[in-house]
This record gives sequence, structure tokens and C-alpha cells, in this order.
Amino acid sequence: MDAVIYGFGPIGRLIAECCVKKGINVVGAVDINPNLIGKRLSDFGIDSSAEISSKLDFEGDVVFLSTGSFVDGIYPQIEDCIKRGFNIVSTCETLSYPYYRYPELSEKIDALAKEYGVTVLGSGINPGFLLDSLVVVLSASCTEVNQIRAIRKIDALKRREPFQKKIGIGKDKEEVERLLSDGRISGHVGYAESIMLLCTSMGVRPEKIEEGQKIVLSEGGKIEKGKVAGMIGWGSAFANGKEIIRIEFHAVAEAEEYEEVEIKGDNEIRWRSTGTKGDLGTASVIVNLSERVVAHEAGLITMADLIPFRPSFKV
Repeated sequence: MDAVIYGFGPIGRLIAECCVKKGINVVGAVDINPNLIGKRLSDFGIDSSAEISSKLDFEGDVVFLSTGSFVDGIYPQIEDCIKRGFNIVSTCETLSYPYYRYPELSEKIDALAKEYGVTVLGSGINPGFLLDSLVVVLSASCTEVNQIRAIRKIDALKRREPFQKKIGIGKDKEEVERLLSDGRISGHVGYAESIMLLCTSMGVRPEKIEEGQKIVLSEGGKIEKGKVAGMIGWGSAFANGKEIIRIEFHAVAEAEEYEEVEIKGDNEIRWRSTGTKGDLGTASVIVNLSERVVAHEAGLITMADLIPFRPSFKV
């Protein structure tokens, strides 16, 4: 399989490294950073002689697209990849279930992908796996599910710098609130998308979806007391007037790291991990999905199309 890395930032470089481990041939990378153009992946310690270009001047089977979080912002890149005959696996959070925020663009992407005979998927560690696909898989031993609660906690200081910036680490609360209001930072993106992946996979139509996030202030430690230590975000689905699904993502400096899933139903489950490395996890999920995407029927798909299990909600 021949692949192109589109967006050669920290995640793109990890994706390239995972491709090398997986035996996927990286034929090139695309980035707009003038300091990267013309260099080779080997210049960054990656076992590949592929060159970095400002344009998609390559041929191959799949593009790993990691340039933005919002479908409307990266749509021109999606269109370019499709028209050049590439399947797409993307870390774009809102592409993991684009029908929620971008129904018209989703239909457009689906039609274009079918016209050119390629497949488009958005995924990653979160959304895409830990708080949605994994939860469905853990629910496979239930025939009926009544309620789900899933939490992911990470030490935000262990994450890459761009992630720390988008949750305001080390800044004053008022500045972070202003940056969020102005759209200059976003916090974590994708709560509603994870909720919709769960609902779609488990055959439930929520009456409403809620999502939000709150700023957490440091109580001391590596971050100055009173400064922003991170954010806690959540998404919820409601049916018959009650909350049936709740997911939470705690990205806070020096937090204990783990994931925990509680499933209530005819075979109740409580599962807890020791934490997952988010950046490497994102790259690994994306690369491990590539063969399925290339072989899949053309069109815009989600993880709900790939998960084999279909437990049912009883609400």
C-alpha cells in the first residue's frame, strides 16, 4: 500500500513512523510550512526517503489527513484528495461523525467519494476509539443496554504542545475564556461525534444531545496555582427524558491517567485501564484502519460502519 502523509506536524510524523512499522510505503508528505518543504522524512529520523511538498503531487492508495478539527475548514483538502483518487483516513474530529454538524457537506463528500470510487473515514483515539468504538465492543456481551458512562483522564502535560495550547494550559482563566469565545482555541472537539457513533452503533435515536466543557484551575504543582491546568469536557445523550449516555474527557495537568467504562444492562460491566498514550494511539488507530478503508465500498463512512457488534439500547 502506498500512502501520503497530509499534515506533517507531530501527529503526521507519528503516523509516518507507524506506517514504517506497519510496512506501508510512504511516497510523500504534504505541508504548508515553508521550513519543511523540500526536506525528506529521513531528516526527521523516519526510515523513509519520501519528500515533503506543498502540494499533493504524489500517487498512491491512501492519504492520512491530519490538518484540522473541523470539516468545513479542511473540505478543500478532502476534495483535492478525492479527485486525485486517494482514499482518506483522517484525524479530523468532526469527520468522525460529520452528519451531526455538517449534514450538507457530508452528503457532498459521500457523493464525491462514490463518484471517484474512494472511501473517506474520520477516526482516531478520541473520538473514534476510546469513548465510542471501544465502548460498543465492550457492550458486545450485552443484548440489552440501559445506560453507559465512559470517562477518559489524561495528564495534559504529557501531551504535545498544540494540544496544551488548545486547552489553555498555564494561562489566566479570563484569557482562556476570551480565546474560546473568539474561536482562537477550541478545547477538545468531538463529544457529540462520539455520542452519535455510540447511538448509531447501538440503534438508539437520542431526543437531544448536550456537550460542554469547563476550565480547571491549578491548585499548585507544575502549573502555577490559580492558572489554567486544563479542561473537563462532556457529551450526553437523552431519551425518554433521561440521560442514557454520558462521556467525559478530563485533560488536566498531573491528573491520574485511566479510562473507565460502566455499562448497565442485562450483563453489567465495569472496565478500567491504566491509561492510553493519546498521540501514539491516534496515529496507530489511523494507520491500523487504512487497509479496511482502502478495501471498503466507496463513500463517506464512520466507525459505526466498521464495528461488527450491534448491541441494543432499551430506553
